[in-house]
Amino acid sequence: MSQENFKYFAFEIPILEALSELGGKAEIDKIYDWIRKNKSNIFNEYPEILGRYKEGEGDVIWKNKIRWAREYMKHKGQLEFPERGVWRMTSAGTERLRLWKNNGKDPDAGLESVIQVPEEKGGEPERAFEILSHNHGNILGVKIIPIVYEPINEQGVILLFTALAERLSFLIVAIRPQFPDAQLARKNEDGIYKDVRVEFEFKSSNFKLHGHDYKRCDLIICWEHDWKKSPIEVLELKSEVDKLRNN
Repeated sequence: MSQENFKYFAFEIPILEALSELGGKAEIDKIYDWIRKNKSNIFNEYPEILGRYKEGEGDVIWKNKIRWAREYMKHKGQLEFPERGVWRMTSAGTERLRLWKNNGKDPDAGLESVIQVPEEKGGEPERAFEILSHNHGNILGVKIIPIVYEPINEQGVILLFTALAERLSFLIVAIRPQFPDAQLARKNEDGIYKDVRVEFEFKSSNFKLHGHDYKRCDLIICWEHDWKKSPIEVLELKSEVDKLRNN
């Protein structure tokens, strides 16, 4: 049986299991050792992955596939790397493992076909996912938001905001082609809605770059807030998404 029949996605849950057993974080060699010792069923069914991509040289196939799985899970926010050579499971990874243990079903199953994860061929996963993120943005990785990738432009910011509007206590009154981009209503602590004039930007500093009049706008909604001296309020969606990932 060809090693191509074994896809690196199958190593995602074993990686989370290994990290869970190793205290939530571990060096890469310890993760390799745990998987090799505790997932013999994989290697018995696919013995060809014990070899190398090239006869007598090149990466060991199963270790290379684990690197691909690691990179994929990093972009989904399920792994992080506090120091060189150390992997740590995030709250999102912990939740995925919990759901899998509870019902035997992987909540991420089939997601790879939607996300268009590049196929591995013994190459460098870091480079492949970097190219993917340039074309689409990083994987958003928040299941309650029906959007696959992080925004890479203003249109993506608008789309993401519409998915988050209710959660952020906004109503969308009007979207228009001229400045400011939108008329919204925001609920205050008393439960009363107040009109808000909004400009969408990918980065908050684009508001200044575009020469907009801040006196005619109440709020900038952006993906990344990089204009710390903004004279008007800024809502950074990246921070809001991070809150959802960590809950």
